[in-house]
Amino acid sequence: MNIRSPLFLRALWGMVALLLTAFAATSALADIAVREIKIPMTVKGMLSDSHIQLSATEYKPEGDGPFPLLLINHGTPRSQADFAAMKNNYAWQAQLFARRGFVVIHTLRRGYGGSDGPWAENYFNCANPDYIGAGLESAKDIDAALEYGRAQPYVDAKHVVLLGKSAGGFGVLALSSQNPAGVVGTINFAGGRGSRGPDNVCNEGKLVDAFSHYARTTHIPMLWFYSENDHFFGPALAKRLGESYQAKGVDMDLKMVPAYGSDGHSFFEGRPNASVWVPTVDAFFKKIGLQGLQQPS
Repeated sequence: MNIRSPLFLRALWGMVALLLTAFAATSALADIAVREIKIPMTVKGMLSDSHIQLSATEYKPEGDGPFPLLLINHGTPRSQADFAAMKNNYAWQAQLFARRGFVVIHTLRRGYGGSDGPWAENYFNCANPDYIGAGLESAKDIDAALEYGRAQPYVDAKHVVLLGKSAGGFGVLALSSQNPAGVVGTINFAGGRGSRGPDNVCNEGKLVDAFSHYARTTHIPMLWFYSENDHFFGPALAKRLGESYQAKGVDMDLKMVPAYGSDGHSFFEGRPNASVWVPTVDAFFKKIGLQGLQQPS
């Protein structure tokens, strides 16, 4: 090929652009320290307490801080057989937040992945599920991560955001009902419990009641996302859940986002969807007094 031909030059500049883009992306992440940590947790018992550890991943920006803290919380597979194999699947989302100045901690709750057990989030009977109790158990694990994070010298303990997906979203709603110190905002992606199969939730009325129960004592601003084709917690149910909070006067904004793939329950996992939710999260952060996110490239 003629190295002076327009075709060759266009190809060369294309390769240079790709290399520069890759270098810029690598440089953007170079100042994020990623480490695996263990979060201590005390579980109260009738006769004695047990002291366990939760596996977690921390993402810390370069510098001494103090940085605002964001906690990411995972969902629950439909099959309990999948619990032990769970791992941190939110690395790029955590890095996105960390690049904007947050210390981010993603924690595996009791009974998941490398965290100690036993699993504690059982709602027991599908006909009469104890959703309230199950969510409060999730909240204990999230609160342990919150306590750990607030104690770090590089964390601004007065500016914390809780973020959860699915059962993790339900868990952050449960913890938010207790209005823990320092939490200034809560983000819920497709939160809920009780999905047995596509468009099949154990006793939807009981789930709405649990949301309403948490809403009664919640004083933390919230942002919710549910997809139009979520087959765990569909749009009609999502609107009922949102109305249960709005009826209690909670400062909550429910966003119905476009369909994604075959099941929009995985909307938060889809990288292309960041262009949809990032601007909304940006506005939410500004509302609660935190710096916004940059649009990811």
